[in-house]
Amino acid sequence: MENAHTKSASEVLDNFDVNEITGLTLDQVKVSLEKYGPNELPAEEGKSLWELVVEQFEDLLVRILLLAACVSFVSTT
Repeated sequence: MENAHTKSASEVLDNFDVNEITGLTLDQVKVSLEKYGPNELPAEEGKSLWELVVEQFEDLLVRILLLAACVSFVSTT
């Protein structure tokens, strides 16, 4: 169904043959599961803690501020 967001709720329910009160039947669920697969997003591999820390120092401004902090620390001691 195209532009489902522009249709009324009853039009969408009729199009997908769904009962407003009870929802999908067990048979409809099985058919949809076989046809479309499970309703889940694929898992994405996250970044390690080390990668996140290193990424913070890739920016030139961060490196300048870190250098300034080191110079300030050395000059005050």
